[in-house]
Amino acid sequence: MSADQDKPRPGTLGPDGPTPTERVRAFWGRLWLPALLMALIVASLWGPNLLRPPPPAWTVYNNVKGQIRRVVLSDKSVLRLNGAAQVRVVYEDDDRRAAVGQAEAAFTMADNEDRPFLISSGDRVIQSDGGEINILRETSQNGARTVLTVRRGDVRVYPEGRATEGIDAEAGEEVSWIDGQNPPKVRRVNAANAFAWENHRLAYDKAPLAEVVADLNRYVARPIRIADPSLAALPYTGVLDVEGEDMMLRKLAAALPIEAKPQAAEIVLQKPTPKPPKKAGLVQSLLKLNKTKPKPLPKPRPPAKPSAHPAPVSPPAQGALRLRQQP
Repeated sequence: MSADQDKPRPGTLGPDGPTPTERVRAFWGRLWLPALLMALIVASLWGPNLLRPPPPAWTVYNNVKGQIRRVVLSDKSVLRLNGAAQVRVVYEDDDRRAAVGQAEAAFTMADNEDRPFLISSGDRVIQSDGGEINILRETSQNGARTVLTVRRGDVRVYPEGRATEGIDAEAGEEVSWIDGQNPPKVRRVNAANAFAWENHRLAYDKAPLAEVVADLNRYVARPIRIADPSLAALPYTGVLDVEGEDMMLRKLAAALPIEAKPQAAEIVLQKPTPKPPKKAGLVQSLLKLNKTKPKPLPKPRPPAKPSAHPAPVSPPAQGALRLRQQP
């Protein structure tokens, strides 16, 4: 054996031990089996999710202030949006879903018992297999409020994820609730009033002024604000045609003790300003004095003087004299 063969090659530890390269190969040789098993486990868990198509996206429907928008959905249901409204809709395999924002919207839902409509409004879900409902979602002084009116069909209202704790409502009933407060209130109403906005009319039956103002703000250019909180609860009953802010405010002022004060950026509702007493003119003052001045008493007439030549007295008739002389 030559001297060159006896010398260790560069990078080795000598003839008695493994080289660093052999050590790396041995290390990865021991890890390939656990790594392969881990990859198989991950593939078995996430493989179906990776192959599953992504969930359908929500479709957002918006509307501008002062207008009414009508949308025909993919299952022939009809969605009507009031002014300044927003509703999101998505169709999944097992159900139809919608979410109502700060808005008023009416749903005419196609009947389908196998694919119910689930509509989220605030902290509750409205479930129905079909029918016609109106949903008003607004923010009041007490919090976020939802008013559901059923004109056709049956619905169930329950907290998110707790369907067994819900309540049922039928045609001609109204369900209202404030987020975070239990339970919802149910009452009988004239359902046609809730849908009057579709004909550009607003109908109310003892509705608080705050609710009426919230509706009007979906139509008017300048926002309306109630300056005095004591006026917010005034009940209003009547019909307002959406025909301009001046006419609607005049109708409100004719029925309620309020006064509208237009300003550059808003319209303020306040208590009527007391009117100062009218100053009487000169002519009215004279007439008033004449009425209050006592009238003078008539002067007594002087007694008649006896005449110097008294009138002759005619003798009584003979018949009369004989009658008096009879015994």
